[in-house]
Formats: sequence, C-alpha cells, structure tokens
Amino acid sequence: MTVVDILKTTMVDKLPNDLEGMEASMKRLLALIDDVYNYVDEVVEGRVAPDNNIGRCIANSIASIPKLSPQAFDKLVNDSQQDQLLLLYLSSIT
Repeated sequence: MTVVDILKTTMVDKLPNDLEGMEASMKRLLALIDDVYNYVDEVVEGRVAPDNNIGRCIANSIASIPKLSPQAFDKLVNDSQQDQLLLLYLSSIT
C-alpha cells in the first residue's frame, strides 16, 4: 500500500465517521427524550413523586430549544448532510 492509498483511505473514512457520529448522537438524544417523556408520564399518572429540580431542569431545557418551524429544521439538517456528502464526494475524486 502506498502513501497515496493511505491518505485516500484516511480522508474518505473521516466523513462517514462524522455521519455515523451524528446518527449515534441522534439515537442517544431520542433515548433521552424517551426517558424524560416516561418520567413526566409517571409523574402525571401519580406513580412517581414530582421533583421540583427535575421539573425546572426539563423546563430550562425546553426553553433553550430554538423555535424553528419543521420546514426550517428539515432544511437545516438537509443542508448539513448535503455539505458532508459533497465533501465526501470531492475527497473521493481527488
């Protein structure tokens, strides 16, 4: 294997790892959202005693989310993915 082959492999392998990292982060975020949803449901149903600190933390987290329309959010995510795919394509042809 030549140095050029090693560099090509290194450059191409970096971007898919970024995409895989993004996927893993989204899966983790979804799991955390499910945990919060289950906790709130348990409190509402009276199965768990409410904790003011947890409630404030949830409220602060929700308040920090930027207010985007679903279309704006989709555009933001798709633009980022397209940029990453373009970089992957360009690095593979160089």
